[in-house]
Amino acid sequence: MTICCFPNCAYLSETSRMIAVYKRLLAKGEKAIIATHSGTYEFVLKQEGVPFHNVMPIMSNERSQEFVAANRGDQGLRGFGFYKIDELREHVQSEIEFFKENNISVVLTGFTLSSVVSTRAVGIPLTVTHLGSWVPPIFERKMGVPGPPMIEKPLIYLIPESWLINIYNWIMPRIKFFTKPFNVIAKELHIKPFRSIIDLMMGDLTLVTDAPEILGIPKDELENWTPKNLKFYSRKPQLKYVGAIYAKLFGDVPEEVKAFLDTDRPKVYVALTSSRPDYVSAVYSTLMDMDVRAIFCSTTHPKNFEKSPNILIKKYLPSHKIMPLVDVAIIHGGQGSVQSAIASGVPVVGFPLQPEQKFNLKQLERHGAGICLPLRILKRGNFRVVIEKILTDNSFRTNMQHLKSFQDCYDGVENVAKTLQELARHYSNSKRE
Repeated sequence: MTICCFPNCAYLSETSRMIAVYKRLLAKGEKAIIATHSGTYEFVLKQEGVPFHNVMPIMSNERSQEFVAANRGDQGLRGFGFYKIDELREHVQSEIEFFKENNISVVLTGFTLSSVVSTRAVGIPLTVTHLGSWVPPIFERKMGVPGPPMIEKPLIYLIPESWLINIYNWIMPRIKFFTKPFNVIAKELHIKPFRSIIDLMMGDLTLVTDAPEILGIPKDELENWTPKNLKFYSRKPQLKYVGAIYAKLFGDVPEEVKAFLDTDRPKVYVALTSSRPDYVSAVYSTLMDMDVRAIFCSTTHPKNFEKSPNILIKKYLPSHKIMPLVDVAIIHGGQGSVQSAIASGVPVVGFPLQPEQKFNLKQLERHGAGICLPLRILKRGNFRVVIEKILTDNSFRTNMQHLKSFQDCYDGVENVAKTLQELARHYSNSKRE
């Protein structure tokens, strides 16, 4: 029996998580493989020296960008969502064949959503990490916060925030956006339809990659949670805390970067790896006029940018080694970036592109370790005062160090690996019976 780690390589965070778990499984003597439909960050697998299997169809860099755009709402609501029906059918059929040929006993995925269908068709358990902390109990507790693209409309600004929060937490378990292609294929394969987008994104076991002290939901409550209304789910959700998993990838800090940061001036790290050029440009323009040294890590260059002596742009950097060297990180709020910042004790300024990112940033804001800003401020470019506040108010760094003490108590990678071992053994035993 083999454990399969199946990242969506359109995302650096999910690619890095799968690599970390895969390596730990091998260290524990388990038979494990990595499979992927390729994507923007496949090069990370190669750089890490990790063997992997390409499962057809292959996702180009352009297709990866479309997928990410759908996730943040730029395209999905107007177009076809994550997959077109024929494309999803091809993904699922190839995965079914791959799982059977390689005797897969359990799949761990980070946003390869087609595997939600293929694993059910084959009858093997699916575990997921891509929801992070954005799981159904937060909606029942009314902890969810509406974010882009839902609230980036002028008329929405007129609605009281308390109303928006209540509406958002009520509607989230009921939203069916993007489920149609999945349910068409599910019907063809005679498996249960998906009741909502949250139902679609959950696995047989959903791993909550956070610390209870940071999320604010006790371990016993979360792991024994039962939905108030089971009709919103195609099977009973199972949740488990495992702790943080964030990128610790290849490479050292380049000498050029070390020299650039060798200064008494405030240092800023900008990690907007899945952003739009205009958003990157807004941050670039603001920092260009400030007395700081800024490192940009982005695959998207600012539009028509002019070179600046106080800004250095790099396509790839190991964030876990860069963040400890700076005074503030500017991010969109994906959980991997947030947890890298926590591990480094570095406060953040965040501009969320979608609700899950906003939730992560609001958690930091609640703990006094960062500031979450709406995209409209980013578009206007008038957020310099916020960056200055983070740089001059030491309470943000103190509070982030407090969160670090909680996060450091959990070995997320080890906990995921142990969970997969248990699931694989259980599946093997059930096959023998």
